[in-house]
Amino acid sequence: MNDGVADPAGRFWAGGMAYDGTHGAGSLYRTDHDGTVVRVLDGLTIVNGPAFSADGTIMYLADTAASTILRCRVDPGSGDLSGDPETFARPGEGEGGPDGMTVDVEGCLWVAMWGAGTIHRHHPDGRLLGITTVPAPHPTSVCLHPTENRLLVTTARYGVKDPTRTSGAVLDIPVPARGTAACSWRAQSAIAYRSHPGHRQEPDR
Repeated sequence: MNDGVADPAGRFWAGGMAYDGTHGAGSLYRTDHDGTVVRVLDGLTIVNGPAFSADGTIMYLADTAASTILRCRVDPGSGDLSGDPETFARPGEGEGGPDGMTVDVEGCLWVAMWGAGTIHRHHPDGRLLGITTVPAPHPTSVCLHPTENRLLVTTARYGVKDPTRTSGAVLDIPVPARGTAACSWRAQSAIAYRSHPGHRQEPDR
């Protein structure tokens, strides 16, 4: 597994990838309230995010290897996707690969750009609104404080060539935006595994 987050309805979503980064071997999974695990999307490579709109109807998802941010319509009642994912944004050459992300109170998407040392902020229609530079080349994820104008950024050190002093740190950066309160997974009962669509099997204990 690589990256995960709970949606506003209390389901947990996480992306998986092959350890060697094999193209197309990554998937997106959803853990429902009863512990059932659903494989939602296949054919991805390095899955990062996801991040959700405040009402839970929009999910953003990054495939870092493809340098693509996807937007998915979600049924907040069931957690099922409505239609196929759409390309939301595709960073240009030299702009890094989209990694961890979060949505602010205005509905804008903040994305850590792996390899570029920047954070991108996108309007809900996909337009790039601004770029924040951070003092580390490999930011991995972002979080906005819900009551203060602060952006928290995690950065990588392991496996990074020529790391800086702030590689492998958590950075606290002032920004003109705030986040929403973090959501938690809300569990109910037993655990099962369901490969989307329709297949169900019990996991090994």
